[in-house]
This record gives sequence, C-alpha cells and structure tokens, in this order.
Amino acid sequence: MKQFVYIVFLLLSLHVSAQTEKNYGIQFYHGTWKEACDKAKAENKLIFVDFYTKWCGPCLNMAENVFILPFIGDFYSTNFVNMKIDAENGEGVELAKRYGVNSYPTYVFVDPKNGDVVHRSKSRQEAEQFLATGKSALVPELRSGYLIEEFAKGRDDREFLKNYIHYNASIYERENVQKAFEMLVKKGAKLTDSDVWDIFKANIRGTDNPYFQELVKNYDVFVKALGKEVVDNKLYMETRNISLEELNRLPEFKGKSLNKYLVQINALVRDKKYDETDALIRATMADTSINQQDFIEQLRFIVRGSYWSPETPVEWLGRCVSYLQYIAYNSDDRQDPYIHQEYAALLERLIRLTPGAEKVFPKSIMEKPEFGAKEYSMRPKNLAQKPTRKKK
Repeated sequence: MKQFVYIVFLLLSLHVSAQTEKNYGIQFYHGTWKEACDKAKAENKLIFVDFYTKWCGPCLNMAENVFILPFIGDFYSTNFVNMKIDAENGEGVELAKRYGVNSYPTYVFVDPKNGDVVHRSKSRQEAEQFLATGKSALVPELRSGYLIEEFAKGRDDREFLKNYIHYNASIYERENVQKAFEMLVKKGAKLTDSDVWDIFKANIRGTDNPYFQELVKNYDVFVKALGKEVVDNKLYMETRNISLEELNRLPEFKGKSLNKYLVQINALVRDKKYDETDALIRATMADTSINQQDFIEQLRFIVRGSYWSPETPVEWLGRCVSYLQYIAYNSDDRQDPYIHQEYAALLERLIRLTPGAEKVFPKSIMEKPEFGAKEYSMRPKNLAQKPTRKKK
C-alpha cells in the first residue's frame, strides 16, 4: 500500500512539474511571420517581436533573466503572439529592415491586420519595466506612436508629459526626457510634488542643472516635504564625481563623507599618485562611520578602471589585488560571480608578472590552460562574438 501511495505521489509531482515547465516564461511561437500574423488575427492579439542577434549581450540577458519569469510569461503569453526573431538570419533580415530595427534588443508590437507597429521599445530592461512595456502596448494612449505624435503637436498637459517621460526613460532617450521635464516644470509642476520628484530622482542627472541647484538652496524645504532619507539619497547619488570644493559647499547629507573619500581617491588615481591613493583607500576601509557596502561597490569601479592597461605598474596591480581581495571577502552580495572572477583573474595576472614565479607556481597558473578555454571570462559560451563591420 505504501508503495502504491508513493507511486501516485510521484506521478502527481511529475504532472505538476510538467505543467509548471509548460507555463514557465514567455511562450514563443516558432512559425513563419505569415503564420504568426494569421494566428494573431484569429486570436485577436497583437504580435510581440523580440528582435535580437546571437552576439548581443543584453539580448541574452533578457532571454535568461527576464523572459523566463513566470509573471512575465503569464502576461505576455496571455496578451500577445510572441516571436523571437534573429535580425541577421532568415526572414528576420527583411523584417528588421521593414520595421527599422538598428539596435538590439528591439521590441516591436505589431497589429497583424495591417502589419503596422503600434508600440516600440528597446534595450535591456528590468522585469517590472518590461512588464510596463507590454502593458503600454495594450493602451492606445501609452503607445509610443501616440506619445511621439502628440508631443510633436505640442501637447503639454501634466499626465501626458509624465507618460511621455516614462516612455523615453525606458528606452534611454535622455534628451527627450530632459525636454519634457522642462515643459512639466514650466507648466507649474513643483519638485516637491511626489510624482515630479520621482521623475527628477530617477531621470535628471548631474549637479549643473537648475533643479539640483534648487534642491541645494532649499534643502530644508525639500526635507520637510519629502523626508530626509529621500532627499539625502538623491544628493548622495549625484555628487560622486564633483570637485571636493563643490562637495564641501553642500548641506550635510547622509553619504557625504563617503563621497568625499571617493572624489579624492578618483583624483589621486587619475594623477597616478599610487602611494597616496593606497593610504586613502585603507583609511576609508577602516572608517566604520561610512557605509562599507556602498564603498565596496564604488571601489570595484575604481579598481576596474585602472588595472587592465598594459602600462599599469606592477606595484599598483599588487595593490589592486589587495583591494579586490577585500571586496571578495567582505561584499554582502554573495551571488555576484564577477566579484570573485575579477579577484582571481587579476591575481593570476599578477603572478605571471612576478619574476621567479615560475619556480613556485605550477605551469597551469603561469601559462594558459592546456585544454579548453584559454581566457578566464564571464562571457557566456552561447554568446557569439560581434561581427566586425567592413569599412566602406
């Protein structure tokens, strides 16, 4: 009896597993374009097309990290006939040309009745943004064509401008965002309005714009309206690359001390003052008053930007290894493989550059591996090399 119950349980488990796998992520249709149009017309749906190439890193990232999510799959598979089309092979070449695809990934939503594009987006997107992209395709007032056409006509009411800004932000058209935001403010929107602040916080970068200057001048007003943590975070994010003198003139916000360290460290690295750089980095490591996890994240960029040049002195490489060791040992993000790959790769390089190392370390460390891959890289094996374009 127990054996019978176990067999029934196993069969039920396999059934549930099969159903889960069947509904896992976006279900892409693998027929021809004509067949997809016929299917979409019969089901009264739009066609969603992911135009990709085999060498496109963001395309692969979307396929492996976003398209597979159950809530993404549920929405897209319910509302669209979905297709993945290689823009450089088969009928994808002609379709990419027809729909003006010149960057990857590009997302096109097509009305199968006439073949017209009703909504367009592009680039790598976080899951929530990609869900919003799909939802916008179903709402005529949120579609890209409508937004672009109405903006060109001069439409400037608040809700429309917000929608236009959100769309352009999703495809990284920063000039359009800036222009529409200026119109929004001219129409009477205030930075202390929560919806306007959200747009400002996410999309208006730098310290040389009038909005940032208004924030600095009226810091206490903004803190009262929005809260100190919200305001300080914006100041913290925007002041990592300004001069120390400008930073010192700003109000005392949370994170200012760390940014002062970072500004000085970056300046010393640029000037190749490695002894002073090392002393300041170690002083920052020892400062328990700052957010060490934020410092670790920024230190990764500082180190990464300086150690791969062939002209980098071996002494500085050694110090960079020690910084990457600190990062690998202390980062709270234990799921990020790049942290450990960068440390190991630079350590290998330093060993190979050290005189006499061949007498201590095995041949496998001193030379490229005898078998398999010759480069230690995080590049996915299924991501092709980008083809070299022939000069005209």
